[in-house]
Amino acid sequence: MFQQSLDDLGTPLHEATFCVLDLETTGGRRDSDMITEIGAVKYRGGEQLGVFQTLIDPGTAIPPEITVLTGITSVMVSRAPKIEQVLPTLLEFLGGAVIVGHNVGFDLAFLNSALKRSGRNAWNGAKVDTLALARRLVRDEVPNHKLSTLSKYLRLANQPNHRALDDAKATADLLHHLIERASALGVLGLDDLQQLPKMQRHPQAVKLRLTENLPRSAGVYRFVDRRGEVLYVGKATNLRARVRSYFSTDRRRKVDQLLRETQHIEHTVCAGPLEAEVLELRLIQKLRPRFNRRSKN
Repeated sequence: MFQQSLDDLGTPLHEATFCVLDLETTGGRRDSDMITEIGAVKYRGGEQLGVFQTLIDPGTAIPPEITVLTGITSVMVSRAPKIEQVLPTLLEFLGGAVIVGHNVGFDLAFLNSALKRSGRNAWNGAKVDTLALARRLVRDEVPNHKLSTLSKYLRLANQPNHRALDDAKATADLLHHLIERASALGVLGLDDLQQLPKMQRHPQAVKLRLTENLPRSAGVYRFVDRRGEVLYVGKATNLRARVRSYFSTDRRRKVDQLLRETQHIEHTVCAGPLEAEVLELRLIQKLRPRFNRRSKN
């Protein structure tokens, strides 16, 4: 019900629907602590589409230290609805949107625990973590990556205060700021944004812009140096994802050297994987790129 298609991952960021979610809870243990407040804001193309906010009766006393942190008391939630009553409306609000959170795993863990207790399936759609993105994009500009610190140093319009809706609005401001920053690295689609934190400050990350025009299609790619020499030929079922993966998961010495020498990337779209494999072999035989393994020649 909540699984997005592979086509959704290639959605341009300005067309993607994001739902920024924040939960307040009685503590940090997903299996025993309970949700006390939900705040969510939905956006597309930077435009706010809707707001969801409600207190939740956790069915247990709110610890004093949590009240000090959030300002939420047991009296405040005594007449609030139970989470089981709220879930249908919340799920309808979330729809097929990409869930965004600051340390989004925390919020999703509590949401899925609530779904499980109510006999519903876990939410397993697309998600984006602004904490992971901030660690990648503004690591050297802030003393830490807490939402409050980032909001202050980046001078975001909304400031968090440990209330769900205010924190969701601050996270939304942060998301839009980080998307703007990420665009300089060739991040144009949802899949690009999700992959970005995995790139771990790659020394050749500035060259991610060379991948901007690569399609999400089967084909053959060629790394080319400043003299026009083809350094490496490869095939892919998804050209964009495969080439960008060199900046994240593949840290072999040969790959680092390849990226250092690469000045632009050429590609040829093919009808399918078989055509791509045939073209790759022909180009390797013809060009004999020095970074291709001898076993392919």
